[in-house]
Amino acid sequence: MTRRNPSRPLLFDEKIDRTVHRNQREIRRSLRYTENEQEEDTQLPTDEMVENQGNQLPPTIAANQNPAPRTMYDYAKPSLIGTESSIVKPAVAANTFELKPNTIQMIKQFIQFDGLQDEDPNAHLANFLEFCDTFKINGVSDDAIRLRLFPFSLRNKAKQWLNSLPRGSITT
Repeated sequence: MTRRNPSRPLLFDEKIDRTVHRNQREIRRSLRYTENEQEEDTQLPTDEMVENQGNQLPPTIAANQNPAPRTMYDYAKPSLIGTESSIVKPAVAANTFELKPNTIQMIKQFIQFDGLQDEDPNAHLANFLEFCDTFKINGVSDDAIRLRLFPFSLRNKAKQWLNSLPRGSITT
């Protein structure tokens, strides 16, 4: 039996058919919703909107309001919420501080940690610190350099672990 020429006729499954129709209906609704949303965005502001532009709702009122129902399209839209780094980067006094692309590329090539069971995290940290100690930048602390370079030394599971940490949890 091949995909193109099944040896027996295909069977009709009513549940699958209903699911397909439901999904298509949801897509049509979300498209109508986004078209209406775009039309509303293009409307000119009214006088009342201009007057109330600076007014914000008190937090208690804003929290008690029910948000508009979200469609599948809303859930699929990319969001920047939750993309804040778990690493707190200290302020740098130097005006011309930048990490050279060669430095980042060297770390990505030679000092990578995947988070696999057969890898030693302590050896990775020792190699990373040894690499970071090979250069100094005037007016920039060692911690500032290390904290900015560390995410480039991780891949796969280790990178997922770093991204899963709470915002601002790594300071040194």
